[in-house]
Amino acid sequence: MLRQVTLRDGAIIAYHDVGSGLPLLLMHGFTGTARSHLGLLIDELSPDYRIIAPDLRGYGASRPPNRDFPPNFYQRDADDMAELLDMVQPGQVVVMGFSDGAESALLLAARHPDLVRGVVAWGVSGVISQAMVDAVQDWLPVSAWGEQRAAWRDEIIALHGREQLEPMIEGWVRAAEAILAAGGDICLRAASHIRCPVLLINGDGEKNNLPQDVQRLAAAIPNCQLVFVANSGHTIQEDQPAELMRLIRAFLAGM
Repeated sequence: MLRQVTLRDGAIIAYHDVGSGLPLLLMHGFTGTARSHLGLLIDELSPDYRIIAPDLRGYGASRPPNRDFPPNFYQRDADDMAELLDMVQPGQVVVMGFSDGAESALLLAARHPDLVRGVVAWGVSGVISQAMVDAVQDWLPVSAWGEQRAAWRDEIIALHGREQLEPMIEGWVRAAEAILAAGGDICLRAASHIRCPVLLINGDGEKNNLPQDVQRLAAAIPNCQLVFVANSGHTIQEDQPAELMRLIRAFLAGM
């Protein structure tokens, strides 16, 4: 069952709150929801931990308003989660984030260190690179999407409504272009302020989060381990779920 809070600016955040024990905050990625991206973690970890898994602002059940992508949306998501934690009061959490949620998880740890005792982040690089912008510009126009992107199109419509399909895709691309034009930083500059242990995990077949970028991010975090998972792309929870869970459980054992 979903619970709900209203943030100070009126935005709704709906979230799953299941299990008991050490609290874990789960942050999904672009065009996803807590369950669509992180259902495996919710189901696998809730017998042993307290899982707080929101649909981020504008996604899924956390509407209205619909999702938008100002250039500071990563920071906004991090601050939304800080406000959620202030309301729910679970104590210090271990934050687990995938893709966009991974970047914001690291920002949450840097901007609100009192709330975070550890971070696991995958599908991450700390920056928007030229290679990433070049790749995502191919998403436009959405009206030209063919069978290659049919499954993604149908998932977005099912989770968020047809009216969000084009604004969501175009909004992210324009935000990425603006972030790159401003120097490309997402959380790299803030990384040195992270005081808790961090585990970064990327697939060895990751296309847009470049290995040299995530290596630079890991080097900037004072207490960080970086793992590349073999035979995996961006969505490690789908490509190598058993290995992801092994790495997560080993990290949590040290908490």
